[in-house]
Amino acid sequence: MITPYFEIKTTFNRSAGSERLTEHVYIYGLELAGDGEIAMRFRPEHRHQHAEASLTIRVDESNWVKTGAEYLGGQHLVSTVTTREHTNWSLSPVDTESDEIWLRLIRAGGTITVAHADDGVDYTTIASTYLPGGVTAMAGIASARPVSETFWDAAQDLDIDVD
Repeated sequence: MITPYFEIKTTFNRSAGSERLTEHVYIYGLELAGDGEIAMRFRPEHRHQHAEASLTIRVDESNWVKTGAEYLGGQHLVSTVTTREHTNWSLSPVDTESDEIWLRLIRAGGTITVAHADDGVDYTTIASTYLPGGVTAMAGIASARPVSETFWDAAQDLDIDVD
């Protein structure tokens, strides 16, 4: 089980076309004042509809990035959602037989790099996006719907390095 640095319930706003949504999200992690990296080993256990756990870096309710593992149509996927007033969502197929995946977000200035690995060592970059740099952000594991305390057991080996 992950021991959180803090737990906070906060808001993520999303906008796609004319549709605006507000999500209330729980974040386990820490404040990231500058550059840094967060990574975790994740064992997706999609037992409940809409249950999800993902890594996030959140500047404010309208500027955030999150990445998570999904299983759709018999295939493992990594999703990346970037919101800077408007939301971009992408899915990347993951070629793995493992039931685990490592996810990583690296913040360097205004650039967020999204990557995944089967082993926590050999990462493949799947996205590079912008978030405002030089401002404090929240970094950690996010979930819109934690089903129970044991739900967080799916996320293991959380590592947050701050520069």
